[in-house]
Amino acid sequence: MQKFKINAKFSYLVAVSGGPDSMFMLNELVKMNIKELVICHVNYNFRKDSKNDQEIVEEFCKKNHLKLETLIIEQNYSELKENFESWARKTRYDFFAEISKKYSIKNVLVAHNKNDLIETFLLQKQRKGYVKYFGLNKTSIYKDLIIVRPMLSILKSDIINSLKDEKVKYAIDSTNQDIKYERNKIRAEISEISFSQIEKEIELLNKNLEKTNLKVNWYVNNNMSADELKINKNLTDQDLEFIQRTIYRWLEVIKKDFIVQNRSNKTIFEIAKNMKVSEKVFWEINVGSYSIIKDYENLFLIDNKMIQPKTFLINSQQELYLAEEFINWLDIINAIKRNKENYPYVISNDFAKYKLDTYTLGKKTNRYLIDKKIRYKNRMLKAVVYSNKAKKILNTIK
Repeated sequence: MQKFKINAKFSYLVAVSGGPDSMFMLNELVKMNIKELVICHVNYNFRKDSKNDQEIVEEFCKKNHLKLETLIIEQNYSELKENFESWARKTRYDFFAEISKKYSIKNVLVAHNKNDLIETFLLQKQRKGYVKYFGLNKTSIYKDLIIVRPMLSILKSDIINSLKDEKVKYAIDSTNQDIKYERNKIRAEISEISFSQIEKEIELLNKNLEKTNLKVNWYVNNNMSADELKINKNLTDQDLEFIQRTIYRWLEVIKKDFIVQNRSNKTIFEIAKNMKVSEKVFWEINVGSYSIIKDYENLFLIDNKMIQPKTFLINSQQELYLAEEFINWLDIINAIKRNKENYPYVISNDFAKYKLDTYTLGKKTNRYLIDKKIRYKNRMLKAVVYSNKAKKILNTIK
């Protein structure tokens, strides 16, 4: 009897560690008439017996004539500066994404079972952080991959019994017994007998979450301009959880949610708190190689490379090519020509500095920027040009 269901007309990548769950899934898949299977194994070389896991997968694939792609990691784990589980997950899924492109297969089967679902939920409760979905969802997205979890209704005990009955070889991960990991502590303390009551709690929480997400989606869909999110009282009057969910949803819509997927919840909490309580018209929070910036009533995300402050001293026409560093380079060159090329000039987008040193239309530039409410995005991306002597800005700031 088929123990779980998937659409056999599709092709799949299959994540196989060599442990009982993934070997059970792989064994069941072989019994189905699947269009195409590509097995993906990652050997982290984290344990002394990691090679054994790889050999089990290789042996099964050879016996059943399955395509196998293996990633072998060479890493000094004493030098790893981030949480191993988060790092391993990103490494694993980035590998799946690479193999996905090679075979043009978008669906990835992952062998999470009912015990994993319960353990994940109890970890979520313990950590009290942002939760996109309580427990584990049947499907989720990672970059362009569709992650499918077909075994969430199957108990671990049933998996072990099936493997014994069918004499399927599998590896035992010794780190699963190490109670320094919170998940392993939870695993040691819970019993499958209690799962029914916990499942009811998960179902109720996800129903409430679905209602919240409908409101979040409505706000995001009705308050976006290009890739920017409009900030108004309909958002800032909400609680911090709602605002956090709104930020996540906005990042999903602009396809940049990957920048926060492996980061601490504190990052999004800090952004949400600033949106709710800060009265500043501008603030900036770094998120890896990006920054999330509040700019008057707008929230936008930008690659940090695009907003690096740059200043050039232009002494002659031969140096005008430096203006091409900025998106408004033609405007800058035309302003210099209108000024009859009385070198030297300064070209800069370092508004924090030039606003204090220059003048615009007879005003200190700082006062002009405030009075005209010139957007910070424009100040960061566009440059001004001014005479190095007179300090008068020659192009229009808008």
